[in-house]
Amino acid sequence: MIFSNDEWPSGHNLAYSPSMWRTMLDEFGDTLGLNFDPSHLVWQMIDIQAAIEEFGERFYHVHAKDLEIDRRGLYEHGILSLGMGWQVPRLPGLGEVDWGRFFGALYRVGYDYVISIEHEDRAFEATDELIERGFLLSRDVLAPHVK
Repeated sequence: MIFSNDEWPSGHNLAYSPSMWRTMLDEFGDTLGLNFDPSHLVWQMIDIQAAIEEFGERFYHVHAKDLEIDRRGLYEHGILSLGMGWQVPRLPGLGEVDWGRFFGALYRVGYDYVISIEHEDRAFEATDELIERGFLLSRDVLAPHVK
């Protein structure tokens, strides 16, 4: 959602907030759905469960990616930095998303389809072994919620 300083405020992604989702879904009707990633909502301080309740019937795909808020970085840079310097992509279970509540909300709105692990955690990227370990950790965190 943020790629460089000249793409403020939301990079190339126009679908970054409930207000924009409503506008797009109203305009295009049932031909358009959402690729939902809870980590994008964490750093924007948008209620994940409320978003699932309102838009879950329009989810065509869901990502499992977590996000850590670096409180020291947030103190240094503030929210107007749009996450730069304080949002830290994490594997599921290593950030702020409550995966039990997340999956509970998805099931309540009828989403029972693909969940793709989006691996952007730099702590698990340096070697093939770390990448594999990251996917195994993610699998183990998500497994109790997927049947």
